[in-house]
Amino acid sequence: MILSIIVPVYNVQDYLKTCIDSLFEQDLSTNDYEVIAVNDGSTDTSLNILEDLKKTYTSIKIITQENQGLSGARNTGINEAIGDYLLLVDSDDYILENSLKKITRIAQENNLDMLEFGAEGVSETKQTVYISKNSTNGDILSGENYLATINYMSSACNKLYKRQFLNTHSLRFMPRVYIEDIEFNTRAVFKANRIQAIETIIAHFLQREGSITRTNNLTKTKKMIYDIYTVLSSINQFNETEITPKSVAYIPIKQRTCALVTTMLLRVLTGISDYNLKKDMFNKLKKQQLYPIPFKTGDKKKDQFRWFANQSMLFSLVCRLYCLKNK
Repeated sequence: MILSIIVPVYNVQDYLKTCIDSLFEQDLSTNDYEVIAVNDGSTDTSLNILEDLKKTYTSIKIITQENQGLSGARNTGINEAIGDYLLLVDSDDYILENSLKKITRIAQENNLDMLEFGAEGVSETKQTVYISKNSTNGDILSGENYLATINYMSSACNKLYKRQFLNTHSLRFMPRVYIEDIEFNTRAVFKANRIQAIETIIAHFLQREGSITRTNNLTKTKKMIYDIYTVLSSINQFNETEITPKSVAYIPIKQRTCALVTTMLLRVLTGISDYNLKKDMFNKLKKQQLYPIPFKTGDKKKDQFRWFANQSMLFSLVCRLYCLKNK
């Protein structure tokens, strides 16, 4: 079997049918790929929708498990997959019609460990929010060179992964954290021997209001902040223990880590009114030697905020004033 498509499903009754339909409006024979839907403890009608869809698309494999989060659902799908290549599709996103044959052909013909393709973020009214695409101009790169030259998208859903490659390197998603894609892809890209990027837009990513990256929920914001710290600590440790400073990937990963630090500190500043939490984050970052933020990120806006955040006394004062104002 050429391809396994893994779809984690959790309370997405309004979007699920569009997603699954898109996976069967393709130019691959249904004998060449499988769709694994992992129902991760949904409490809405998602499971019923999957069972109804299976009447039409009989090859869907439905796995139901107690809630393990997005990472746990993806890991379950990876463990169950039998395709040569894996495609991860979030259940509120969809794949463009007749697009899978091209990417699987490229991956197979070039014996790739990973293939990155283009993706478009769309609003619920189908308006384009962003476009992300890269190209290696037909070249096949090592992971180190890819990290050094390509500003790849952090998402795991705009890439094909060779299943044997993931299993050989025991690559799985960190459980029960947000932004798990960033940590996963840092390791996966570096370990890849053969990776390529094409600009073709294959996937549409739905930008939903109320998603974790845009939430105003205080509990979720706190978890996001601590999860960012968990992820950047893992990346930083990976960089220090598995990548030598002479590697062309060493500085790019440092820069990506520092970009993540700036994202976290922006959330610390604007999303939390608990000054003790802010101080805790500063102390944790200092222990990791990530504050003051040591490297520029290469992003103009983030580097402007990095400069401000690195003015430790000023930044601490602004954090305190923000807390007093919003107490």
